[in-house]
Amino acid sequence: MKKIITIIVVTLLLTSCGSSKNKRSTDTKLSGPQVTSSARELVRITNDVVAEFQPCLSPDGKKLLYVIRDDANSGNGKWSIRLKNDVMLPGFTPLIGKKTGAPTWINDDGDFMFTYYSTNPIIATSNIKRLGITYVGQNAYGDYDNSAMASPNGEKIVLTTSLQGERSICLVNRDGSSFTVLSEGINPKWHPNGTTLLYSKLSGDYFQLFELDLNTYQSTQITTGESHYSNGAYSPDGKHITFIANKDDKFGHLFLMKRNGRSVTQLTSGESNETQPFWGTDGYIYFASTAGAKRAEKEKSRKRKDILNLILSGKTTKGLQEELGSYSYPYSDIWRVKPLIVQ
Repeated sequence: MKKIITIIVVTLLLTSCGSSKNKRSTDTKLSGPQVTSSARELVRITNDVVAEFQPCLSPDGKKLLYVIRDDANSGNGKWSIRLKNDVMLPGFTPLIGKKTGAPTWINDDGDFMFTYYSTNPIIATSNIKRLGITYVGQNAYGDYDNSAMASPNGEKIVLTTSLQGERSICLVNRDGSSFTVLSEGINPKWHPNGTTLLYSKLSGDYFQLFELDLNTYQSTQITTGESHYSNGAYSPDGKHITFIANKDDKFGHLFLMKRNGRSVTQLTSGESNETQPFWGTDGYIYFASTAGAKRAEKEKSRKRKDILNLILSGKTTKGLQEELGSYSYPYSDIWRVKPLIVQ
């Protein structure tokens, strides 16, 4: 079985509200995204020249954290986190500063968790109402700590990091103690029950979705087949999973299935790439999409299949991160859609 190539993750917080200085006069529009009969109420949440990724809705369903990549800056300075105090109103609020990203909410009090890109990326916490950051651990656990998420009761943190060239899912206490390596894999998400993790791992030649029971440490593969499945996220009630797949062998689209892997339904279609879905408590799925995004006509949006094949072949650039999109797509906006659930 091929080993997962180390995928470097860097994402950063914003210090100013300026748009990219690299806007080109030859902008064009991409098509879509289009929704299938299994979804409705498709709405664009952001529409800026900079690329936007990694949406995360607050537990009360009102505020949205998301990441931007501003190519007017260089290196790690490209990345920052923005806050929308009202998800449906224009505008945003700058937070701490640059060199941070991958935000997730901890509670309704404004606490959130993110990756701070120091010498090695490290997990930190802050609050949208107060300045300052607190590191979860005194040092980075591995070469690239990222994708941190607090458990529903706030006592545990799951994250990914790179250990000896392998991307691994790890568990620590909220105070940073008791670091435990659970499995190879990326992009872990908590089930609402607080005892199960959803994640992606290479199985044969394709990424598949797995569940890990933290009571028994038993891992179960949920998806199979000759397609890549990644970026899985649970519904608020834990009965369904949304994810990204390239079933048409070209573009990555949004899908839905029951937790047991049955009743797979496609939600978006068209010549666009969707990535990084987040299922909010308001019932909408928030995601990043290249559809309709501003870009130079000469910059062709890379097909998701090609991105994944680069990862599997080892021919990745330093900028290609595990969420499969944030470095690779010229532009992207945040969208949301309401899935039609068939019980």
